[in-house]
Amino acid sequence: MKVMILAAGKGKRLRPITNRIPKPLVRINGVPILAHHFEKLYVAGFRQVFVNISYLGHLIMKEFGNSYKGLNICYSLEPDPPLETAGGILFARPWDINNKPFLVINADVWCDWNVRNAEMIANGKKFENKLAHLVLIDRTVNEEGDFYMQNNLLYTKNDKSNNISKKLTYSGIGVYKPGIFNQKNRGKSSKLRTLLEKAINNEQVSGEKHTGCWFDIGTTERLEKLREFTKKE
Repeated sequence: MKVMILAAGKGKRLRPITNRIPKPLVRINGVPILAHHFEKLYVAGFRQVFVNISYLGHLIMKEFGNSYKGLNICYSLEPDPPLETAGGILFARPWDINNKPFLVINADVWCDWNVRNAEMIANGKKFENKLAHLVLIDRTVNEEGDFYMQNNLLYTKNDKSNNISKKLTYSGIGVYKPGIFNQKNRGKSSKLRTLLEKAINNEQVSGEKHTGCWFDIGTTERLEKLREFTKKE
């Protein structure tokens, strides 16, 4: 199974740290957060990962080269400004000639979700008529959340008559089929949220709620929280 790590953002909210390095090279316990992803994927048995880069992307290539242990790294160099989430995935095309599902991970998240589950999800019977499966978490402070979920099916609106759960937040981890990108032109900027909402309205997106560890490093405050957490592990 192929993996795509989204690493092209500028990390504006992490300045001044990201004035000199891209966000995926921000260190946690002395190691770039991107290396933590690589290690987790390698241990889980993955052997190829696509990484989209743009802002200071040459520093990522210099740091890792074309491999991490036995994990082959394929870089997708995007123009400036980057192509947004869906545009970046379509530009990299992280799927094989058989159009098999692939795993997508945001570079700036830290999560103990078991990445081995991605293969089981992709091969599961329930995924046959789906275009995506998202890992969701409880809303974090000051966030409205992204989607509602009932019986592992995602919704954009809460129909109270169906007793749908409270709104949950997308963790930045998901399994996708190439077909969700069929109507988009390669090289054009587009957001993943737009494609997901269309698929959700057609009941083609499943999900699960992760109750374990999850952090992001989108701001300096969140970065420090993660660093404090990892010191206690």
